[in-house]
Amino acid sequence: MAYVNKDAQSMLEGIKDNIGRSYQYFYRNFQRYHQFMTFIYKTTLTASDKSVLMELQKPQTEFNLLEAYISRLCGEFSKMDPAFTVRAADGVALINPEIIELVEAHMKAAFTGADKDSLSYQLYRDLLSGGFSVAKVYTDYANEKSFDQKIYIERVFDPTLTGFDPMARASHKGDGRFCFELFPKSKDEAAALYGSDILKGVDFTRNSSMENFNWSYKNQVEDILIFSEYYEKKMKRTKIVKLANGHVVSEKSYEEFLARWEEQGILEQPPIVLKSRWSEIETIEKYTLCQSKIIEHEKTNFSHLPLVFIDGNSVVIRDNDQSQAEQITRPYVYQAVGAQRMKNFAGQSLCNEIENLMQSQWIAPIEAIPDNDDYQYAYTNPQKATVVMYNQWHDGDPNKPVAPPQTINRPAIPPEIANTFAMSDQVIQGVLGSYDAAMGVNDNDISGVAIMQGAMHSNSAAMPYTVGFIRGWNRLGEIYLDLLPKYYVTPRTVPIIRPDGKRDYYEINKPGHLQMDYDASALEVQVQSGVNFAVQKQIALKAMISLMQASPQFAEFMNQEGLEVLLDNLDIKGIDNIKSMAAEWMANQKKMQEQAAQAAQNQIDPQQLMQMQLQVEQAKVQQKQQEMEMKAQMQIKELDTKSQIELTKIATDDAVKNKEADIKFLEVMSKIQSSEVQMGLEQEKVDAENARTSVNLAMDLARHHHEVSKSEKESDDAAS
Repeated sequence: MAYVNKDAQSMLEGIKDNIGRSYQYFYRNFQRYHQFMTFIYKTTLTASDKSVLMELQKPQTEFNLLEAYISRLCGEFSKMDPAFTVRAADGVALINPEIIELVEAHMKAAFTGADKDSLSYQLYRDLLSGGFSVAKVYTDYANEKSFDQKIYIERVFDPTLTGFDPMARASHKGDGRFCFELFPKSKDEAAALYGSDILKGVDFTRNSSMENFNWSYKNQVEDILIFSEYYEKKMKRTKIVKLANGHVVSEKSYEEFLARWEEQGILEQPPIVLKSRWSEIETIEKYTLCQSKIIEHEKTNFSHLPLVFIDGNSVVIRDNDQSQAEQITRPYVYQAVGAQRMKNFAGQSLCNEIENLMQSQWIAPIEAIPDNDDYQYAYTNPQKATVVMYNQWHDGDPNKPVAPPQTINRPAIPPEIANTFAMSDQVIQGVLGSYDAAMGVNDNDISGVAIMQGAMHSNSAAMPYTVGFIRGWNRLGEIYLDLLPKYYVTPRTVPIIRPDGKRDYYEINKPGHLQMDYDASALEVQVQSGVNFAVQKQIALKAMISLMQASPQFAEFMNQEGLEVLLDNLDIKGIDNIKSMAAEWMANQKKMQEQAAQAAQNQIDPQQLMQMQLQVEQAKVQQKQQEMEMKAQMQIKELDTKSQIELTKIATDDAVKNKEADIKFLEVMSKIQSSEVQMGLEQEKVDAENARTSVNLAMDLARHHHEVSKSEKESDDAAS
């Protein structure tokens, strides 16, 4: 047994109080669920009905029509294919489109596998028969030798052994604070699982009751102890940050990311934090408990309550102004119970009349009845006798004739009984909104189109239950989408359904493959039913065939471009293979048409060839004319060129003469400038020589004065 801390143990009474209040709030719906399941699938006669029939000595016959309607709708639903559409959530960072395509393909495979077809069928049958159902999502190891966990979806064993927060308002009840599932176990089984201490303080003397929830009771065979798996939402205040790459993570996750970034030695700059704020993050905690203690407590990776309520066509009503609002779940045949009971009563009355009806009755004088036992047998068993013998005379005296025996006509069965028995079928059809069954019976000349239209209308009457199923199915998809990146973290292969409908497997989390590390809040899923009922497909197919017969152009278009649409509305065995083969065939046909068109372009008929030759000859004539015109133009240009050359020559001679004069002018100016430059150089040379002479004179004069001063100083020093 797992260790449970004191804080968790202190919550036992609060959890038990939530379970008791929830179960008591919904117990009428639980009771109605079992009543209608019994009424539809077991017997339409209650215990009181059987007692009355035994008192009246009527046959306990029943004529259940309701199961047939539910079975037909379930059969139609089995051909329905609700499709998941996965897309990026609004206002989040961009996510790899390949991840979106992979997640969508995997969810289609996960929810439409061989083991999931019965799941959707069972859930929908619960909606029609009992008014609601419950499914759960859980994780477990793939097998006994595996370390990889897998996500599972299944219907709970008994929807009436579950409960949700009475304050929940969403149809799937996922917005509530808690949910739970109950598991009855025998006393011996409980002691074997959790030890004998689990039985301390448990009283098994109470009886099982749906109105008053009991944690233990005693049935006719053994003592029963109730265990519960209780899931509760916990709000955790967490600081979240928005990074430069658009992702939003918790501050703790960002710190772990930075530490891993440094450990791996990545040189690039990690995304910085742009914004931060505090947020309330929902987490789910699980408690396993019984009447006396909490057995186990764990924090899960779930972000949503794992139990999903699948609602049929429930309503929330108040009996009066002072009463509490109450959710009433209603099966599909909820309003047809009275009509079914009327059908049973009329049939029982009819059977009673037939049962008490004799083949014939006799009225005869005593003297006419023979004393022979063999002759009397005809009177006591008239249905077996062929000849009735009687005494014609009293005591054999011909003078005393005896009246012969006479038959009594059978009284007619009251026509009201038979009429009521037949009319109840139409009443049930009217109550359920299912008219297609009556069409083929009341009018033999009615067309098949009308019958199909009636079947489609019957499906529309049951559409609220289909909508309720889709809401619950969509919630299951949201939970599955949230768990994928949390549990599918190791390299593995996952099943997928490709866009062409073929099943395949895809490798994830391997080097070079897609990594399932997306943010669960970045994606959202939606279930779309579409036109998937078999009857609707038949109507669409018949309409297209009629249009093709009426319009040859439309028929040609459908044969060339709309073949896939025709096959989508065809519901036969092997349709998937036919679709794939048809796609290949259409591709080959288009290729052949292109090749034929290209070959037709390469082939030229004789008339086209003569036309082309004429065009070539005309082109040659036109070319010769153009050549002649070009020659004439060239001759004219030659004459113009010669005259221009002469004029140019004259102008050139004048220009040469002028240019020679200019050259001479430039030569002169150059000589003048050269002489001026030479004179400037000579003058500079003279000036430099004069300057040098002046400097030398100045230096000699300074040296002389220095020597004179020095000699005078020496003389003064010597004299002193």
